[in-house]
Amino acid sequence: MAATDTNTIAVKNLQLPAGVVAPDVWGKLKEQPALVSVTLILRGKGFSSAASKDELDDSTIHYGQLAKSIRAKCSRADQTVSDVLAGVGGVVELMASKGGKVNGEEWKSFVVAQSIVEITLPKASMAGDGVTAMRQKSYDEAGRQVLSQGTFAVHDVKIMTLVGVNAYERTAKQPLIVSLWVSWADDAEVGAFGPEQVFGLERKLVKIIEETSYETLETLADHAINQLQEVALGQLPPGSSIRLRIEKPRAIAFADAPVVEVLRQLA
Repeated sequence: MAATDTNTIAVKNLQLPAGVVAPDVWGKLKEQPALVSVTLILRGKGFSSAASKDELDDSTIHYGQLAKSIRAKCSRADQTVSDVLAGVGGVVELMASKGGKVNGEEWKSFVVAQSIVEITLPKASMAGDGVTAMRQKSYDEAGRQVLSQGTFAVHDVKIMTLVGVNAYERTAKQPLIVSLWVSWADDAEVGAFGPEQVFGLERKLVKIIEETSYETLETLADHAINQLQEVALGQLPPGSSIRLRIEKPRAIAFADAPVVEVLRQLA
């Protein structure tokens, strides 16, 4: 199968001028710092004309203006995660719409094929590296949205657990590094579901895993994802998915960690 050429513009970990109101590690709504990352996959030949001339033109997105526009749009003291996702998406759609006149004739184009907007809240995790809310959108050539998916992720949560097949592993708990992703179709047909509805997943995840004492990571992963579906994720729209990854860093002396991962698609 032939490879497809793509050109991408991205801004990584942009600090907003105001915080984002979201549940903190205690479950209380609180303004907290947030970092925004935006990835734009350009349509067709991407920024090839800008690259050939070594100057910015309508084939690309000015990442400096993109960053300034996002900071200007997302500057309210009371903004939520969903507010920022919507605000950044609006900035992207505005900047992706190109047009003007050539020889007296109007022309229009939409230069972005796909956008990925991520908001990371580093202080919203008690035992991990933060939580992330993401919205991924695809557009047709006229700029109409053809696909939108939301994802909520909890990153690298350290959980002390009794796990292992060896006799010495049954004498004390050891650390596991656990990450969780929950994804759903993000459109009007599935109802109003957003990242605010799955904040607090880390506490449920830690409780489920801490209370186990399995020998294998495979059994633990299967049990944990089943429990999450039963006690925490019943409100997910049909077609959603849950992905769980467990790492065991103390298991192999000359490797970072063995890893198991499970993915479940919800009917």
